[in-house]
Amino acid sequence: MLANLAASRSAPPATAPASAAPAIPEGLVQVESLAAWIGRECGGDPVVAHVCLTGDVAAGSAFPLLELSEARVEGCRFPGCDFSRAAFADVAFSSCDFSNADFSEANFTRCTFASCKFTGAGMSLAVLRRVEVRDSTFAYASLERARLEDFSARASDFSHADIAEARFKRVAFDDVRFSGTSFFRTGLAGIDFTTCQLSDIVLSDAMGELHGCVLDLYQAAGIARRLGVTVRD
Repeated sequence: MLANLAASRSAPPATAPASAAPAIPEGLVQVESLAAWIGRECGGDPVVAHVCLTGDVAAGSAFPLLELSEARVEGCRFPGCDFSRAAFADVAFSSCDFSNADFSEANFTRCTFASCKFTGAGMSLAVLRRVEVRDSTFAYASLERARLEDFSARASDFSHADIAEARFKRVAFDDVRFSGTSFFRTGLAGIDFTTCQLSDIVLSDAMGELHGCVLDLYQAAGIARRLGVTVRD
């Protein structure tokens, strides 16, 4: 195992994730209530595009199967809302609160999240493709069996998040906190954790999830100690 850890530190970096680059047009319609807009302008059909949703507060509301595209969502609060099986394409989210919201089986494509809160959110079986996250928290969120492709997170918190049995492809983390995070049966090959905080992460007994990832000496020593190995300078 120590040999594997040493090899992990020298593993070649994975291909960098593709940029999210959401295609959002100018001249968006200003909207203050998503539910009202769907009811009034969409005839109840939850297909919304070319809007800038600002300051909406809709705790516990249901938006299943929502399709939101080419839009901005700013300063909104949707705690405990149902966004299951929703589809978001070319959307920029900023300063939003989605704590305890349900995004199970949702699909995010070319989306960005800046200063957003997903504490306790459920994102099991979600697909996040070409997604960029910064200055956000996913603490206690569930991304169990989610698919992350061309995904990057910077200066964010994934403490105690459940990322078990997820599938990663071109994923990058920079200055991300993983304290008590579960990576059970999630392959981490090619991921560079050297700028991140790793503590008490949950792995399988054999710790095979770490094969091929990149750790610094301190992180590798911490993993070794979990195996009962004493590391000396």
